[in-house]
Amino acid sequence: MKHTSLHQWQKEHNKRVKDFHKNHALTIEIGKNGNGLLARWERFIYKKGKALLKSAK
Repeated sequence: MKHTSLHQWQKEHNKRVKDFHKNHALTIEIGKNGNGLLARWERFIYKKGKALLKSAK
């Protein structure tokens, strides 16, 4: 496998990961990530972290 093809694969992978995280953050933001215990914790931590970063600015 050539280095350039591996590099291209890595760039595409990074773009997919970036898109996934952006979409996941949006689902958390609007509260559509589920009702399970982990989903509730995830929303709680996301909102507290966002408030903390906002207050630090």
